[in-house]
Amino acid sequence: MVYESLFRRYPEQNLRQVFAHFPYNGPAGEKWEAPFSQLVALAKDEYWNFRREEFRKPGQDYPILTNYLNYTFVRVQELNMIAYSEDCDKACFNTGLQTQEEKDIYATFFRNKEAEERGFPDWTFYTFAESYSDKLSPFTTLPDIAYYINDPKDLVFDLSLGEIDVNHGHILSNKERLPEALQENERLAKVSIDGAVKSLRSRIARNYKLAIPHWHQGKIQLLLPLCLTNDAVPDVALVVDKVNDTYKARTILTMDKAYVNARLIARPDRDWLDP
Repeated sequence: MVYESLFRRYPEQNLRQVFAHFPYNGPAGEKWEAPFSQLVALAKDEYWNFRREEFRKPGQDYPILTNYLNYTFVRVQELNMIAYSEDCDKACFNTGLQTQEEKDIYATFFRNKEAEERGFPDWTFYTFAESYSDKLSPFTTLPDIAYYINDPKDLVFDLSLGEIDVNHGHILSNKERLPEALQENERLAKVSIDGAVKSLRSRIARNYKLAIPHWHQGKIQLLLPLCLTNDAVPDVALVVDKVNDTYKARTILTMDKAYVNARLIARPDRDWLDP
């Protein structure tokens, strides 16, 4: 069975399409994110919330982490990298995160044997365990981390290619992602976008790290900083896709969405992508 998500993502989602139930003690005051706080404590220090207030999600402390973990699961499921015990009653996958001592961390689960008749997920979350934990003893071989990269060249912006081909229509159809000053002035928005895109090549030539890879619909794309209202501060991330030796820009992402997408592959450099 192919599951939509690791845990329930929205109230109307069919629980049979969810891989696992993550229990928490609501009457005791625990929030639904309580199981993930264990992973935060176990893993290397990382800030899993947005720094800017406008990107924060009400009632959520770890929106970046929960999104990362869900889509890591989706990828390992696609790659058949979920491990099962010999009796098929236990499961685990590599979260891609590590402890301070650089030991891999695994998410572990036990089978819910009454899932089908009760309409519940097939699995229930057990714990997060580092690679030397006895809790991983049911698994003869521990799974590796998810991979996304087939050609390392996809991670670097190729300056030898021509100018970026910008799809203004699609970008402007998502005008709510633009700075407020540009949302109601399409002509000014187009001029601002073209000016910002024109300066990108020279900026990337001086700092290749400005191009940040992210994963979308089964392929690597690059996120580039688009400074529309201030030459020193990016307003949005321009998404470029290499098609037949041409970079095409079809859309932009808000800084929070861009960071979440980029974090799936690696912890982004916060030179500019710091929501």
